[in-house]
Amino acid sequence: MAGQFRILVIEADAEESSELCQLLGSCAEGGQGLRPIRTSLFKDATAAIAEYSALRPDVVIFGPLAALAATAEDLHQLRAQGGLAPVPILFVMSGGESITASSLQTGCDEILLKPYNPSLVRLKLAALQRLCDFSRSLLQQRNRIRRHHADLLQEQAGARQIFNNLGHESCLGQTDAIRYHLSPRAVLAGDVLAAAYGPGGKLLMLLGDFTGHGLAAAVGAVPLTSIFYSMVPKGFSLSHILRELNTKLHHVLPPDMFCCAVMFEFDPHKRHIRLFNGGMPSACLRHSSGELRLLESRHLPLGVLDTVSIEESIEHISVEDGDHLYLWSDGVHEARNLRGELFGEQRLLDILAAPVPEGQRFDHILSSVSHFCADQHDDLSLVEVALDNAAPWRGSAWTLDDEPAEKVPRLGDWSINFTLGPEELRDADPLPLLHSVLAQVPGAASFRDPLTIVLGELFRNALEHGLLRLDSSLKGTDSGFAEYYRQLHRGQRELREGWIRIALRCRDRGGRGLLEVVVEDSGHGLPERARGGNAYSGRGLPLLRAICRKVQLQPGSSRVRAVLNWGETAAAGRRTRTPAAH
Repeated sequence: MAGQFRILVIEADAEESSELCQLLGSCAEGGQGLRPIRTSLFKDATAAIAEYSALRPDVVIFGPLAALAATAEDLHQLRAQGGLAPVPILFVMSGGESITASSLQTGCDEILLKPYNPSLVRLKLAALQRLCDFSRSLLQQRNRIRRHHADLLQEQAGARQIFNNLGHESCLGQTDAIRYHLSPRAVLAGDVLAAAYGPGGKLLMLLGDFTGHGLAAAVGAVPLTSIFYSMVPKGFSLSHILRELNTKLHHVLPPDMFCCAVMFEFDPHKRHIRLFNGGMPSACLRHSSGELRLLESRHLPLGVLDTVSIEESIEHISVEDGDHLYLWSDGVHEARNLRGELFGEQRLLDILAAPVPEGQRFDHILSSVSHFCADQHDDLSLVEVALDNAAPWRGSAWTLDDEPAEKVPRLGDWSINFTLGPEELRDADPLPLLHSVLAQVPGAASFRDPLTIVLGELFRNALEHGLLRLDSSLKGTDSGFAEYYRQLHRGQRELREGWIRIALRCRDRGGRGLLEVVVEDSGHGLPERARGGNAYSGRGLPLLRAICRKVQLQPGSSRVRAVLNWGETAAAGRRTRTPAAH
C-alpha cells in the first residue's frame, strides 16, 4: 500500500526518544517490505491525544518511561480518537516480568524489549504494517458498501414512488368499503394490489404475489398495473384482462419468475362476483351469518404458460347483504413465531369465523398476525371488501338528469351503426371498442356509465339468448351460473353464422335531449315467455327500466330499443335507484 508508515512516539526522556526514533528510521532501510517510516514525537499522552486526529498514526509506541506512567484511561482516549481503525499500541519495556505484567494490564497490544534487537523490531513492525493495511482496506470496503447501500435505498425509494404512481387510476383510498394492508419485507414489494371501477360501476380488483423479493419482484408490477389500469376503464371483461396479463408476463418475465394472482369482478347491480384464483391462498367470502366460503386456486399462476384457458377457472358467486370478501398473500400463512410455528390458514379462518364487532375484523386480523409473528419473512398483504358499499355510488345509479341543464355539456347530433358477424362474436368483445369510439364524442363521459349498462344488457341478451338460445334459469344457483358460462363460451367457440347490429343515435337540444340504443340480432326473436324467465330474467329488465326512459321489446321480435333522456324532458317520476336484489 503506497504512503508512509506513520508512527506516533510518546516519551519524555530525550535520550530514550532519540534512540527509539533512530531505531525506527533504520528499520525502514532494512527491507522486510516496510514503507518509509514517519515518526511524530510527544512528551506525554495528553499532547499526543490533542494532535492524534491530525496525524492519523498507524502505530502508537510508548517509550520506557512513558509506558511506566501510562494509564488505562490514556489508552482508552487514544483508541477513541482512532474510531474504528485498529491502531496497535506498543510499550517499550526494560524491566522484569512483573513490570511487563502490570503494563499488559494497562491495555497495550504489544511489547518492544530493551535492549533493542533491530531484526526483531523490523519483523514486528512489518507484521503490524500488514495488519494495519488489511484493517484499513476492510474499512474502505465497508464505507463503499455503505455508500452503495445508501444509493440503492435511494433508487428503490424512487422506484417505489414510480410504482405507486402507476396506480393513479386506482380507487383504493377513495371508498371506505375497501380496506387493505401491504407490508413489504424490503423497500420494494413483490405483492401488488390494483383496483378500479369499470364503466357501469363494476369493481375489478387484483392482488398479485410475484416470486422473489425486492426490485426484481417489484419490476413485474409495471406491466401488470399498466395493463390493468388501461383495460378496466375501457370495459374489458375479467377473462380478457387476465389473458392479456398472462401473455404479457409470460413474455417479459424470466423463466423462473411468475405471478400468483387472485382477481375478481363485482357487479353491484346484479350482486354477483366472478373470481379467478391462480396460485394464491384461498380467498374467503364471509356471509353475514358468519358462514365462510373458501375460493381456492383453480389455475396456474400468471406468466407460467403462453396461452391459458381462463373461463373454466372462474368461480361465480351470488352476493348477499352484509357479505365481506377477504384476500391475502401467503405472507399471512407463513408468518412465524419465536418457536418457528406458522400462523397458518386455520388460525386465520378461526379469526374470520369468530364474532367480532362490525368494522373491527380487519384490524383484529392484522393485530393477531403482528402479535404472533417474531420476524417478517415475506411480503404480507391483506384486503377486506365490504360488498354492500363497494359500488361507486351511494343509493342511486347514474342518471343523465342529475346536473342542471346549464351544466350539461353539449353532446351534439350524431349516430353510429355497426354489425358484428360470427367471427367477431367468437373472438372479440365489441363493448370496449365501442367505448373507445364514444370517447372521441364531446360530452360522452356524461352518459358513459348508464350507456355501458344498457349496451351490456342488450348485447348479452342478443348473443346469449338471440343467437345461442341459452336458458337463464340455469343461473339460479352458483353451480348453475358456472354451467351457464360454460355453455356460453362453448357456444361462442362453435358459432358459425348469425349477426348482431347495434345502432346509437344522439339528439341534443341544448341541455336536454335523448340517446337511443337499438340492438337487433339474427336469432328467432324473443319467445312469448321472455318477460317471465328467459331473456332479461332476474334483474336484467328491471335494471334497464330503472335507467332508461323507455324500453321497447316485443315477443317474436329480435329488436330491442332503449331510450335514455336527460334535461327537461326526462320524466320526473322516473326511478333512479338501482333495483334491489331479489
